[in-house]
Amino acid sequence: MTSFNMKIESVFKDNLDDAAPSLKFTTVWQQHQKTGKNRFSFKKMVAVPVAALVSLVVLLMVGFSFAAIKDKTDYPFVNDTSVIGLWESVDLLDQPGQFVPGKNHSEDPLFLKQLVFYKDGGMLMAVNKGNAKLSPTQYTWTKGMVLDKQAKTNSKYDIKEINGTTYMFFEWKCGDYTYFHMEPPYFVLKKVNDKDYSDYQMTAKSDKIDYPFVNDPQLLGSWKSVDFVPAIEEFKPGTKLTPGELFLTRFDIAENGKIGGMTSQKEIPDDLLTWTKGLIIEKKGKVASKYEIKEIDGDTYLFYEWKNGNYIYSGMQPDYYVLKKVK
Repeated sequence: MTSFNMKIESVFKDNLDDAAPSLKFTTVWQQHQKTGKNRFSFKKMVAVPVAALVSLVVLLMVGFSFAAIKDKTDYPFVNDTSVIGLWESVDLLDQPGQFVPGKNHSEDPLFLKQLVFYKDGGMLMAVNKGNAKLSPTQYTWTKGMVLDKQAKTNSKYDIKEINGTTYMFFEWKCGDYTYFHMEPPYFVLKKVNDKDYSDYQMTAKSDKIDYPFVNDPQLLGSWKSVDFVPAIEEFKPGTKLTPGELFLTRFDIAENGKIGGMTSQKEIPDDLLTWTKGLIIEKKGKVASKYEIKEIDGDTYLFYEWKNGNYIYSGMQPDYYVLKKVK
């Protein structure tokens, strides 16, 4: 049996033995389809659905599910001058010891293209989607670690000099780690420069935002987030495509274009957003996000374009928050 198949077998066995699960397998598998495809080669991608299909049947029969991993992320900032600068991905490995300079183990284009570490814990990222330019990310760093406080992951990095070149070995904690409890692979990145990108000027996409106010009585009221989906048609009431806590949690929409609400971190300022029929507008960020309201199985849902940094800086199509009207 290959090491990959042994890893799959171990993951399923460990989680079937877990007697206190908190996340349904169907949810995990949907998330794995979104994140895992950025990791595996074609041959491995063929093997995964077969193993998953068998395991899904077993899991449904016995009623077990996976518990999501949450790493400690509340670390103080400790400086590391050696990490400052631009790094470019050159390989993706199961273990750092597999790295051979000049040899690429990954058969597919690397999902992570570039990382930038700048002073005081700031980071930028470029991925092989959209126009693949550096853009803001939720990641922050402290010495030896990259932290994602939204996804609750703490990824180690290790810097080594090999044949006169500086490399970083960076744990890639995607959905395979969080929901499947698999050991994270490692991106290998080569250092490009030691520049501090604190003042890096990114080319931002902006929308037309000077629209007159048009009333929409359907939009008024309170809405609670229930899912986050790549496209409207992928939403299915009663299931959750994106597991875990959602960043946008609530909208409170009032007359004359007023919007309040909450994120998982804080209250939305009253002056941040405004609305007119068909659009929710952020004037400071110069984005106009479309919304649609749909009646599904007796409930009212709001589908709201999420135009974050992926849209503004990388030209990617926005995903959608799905919010259910509070009766």
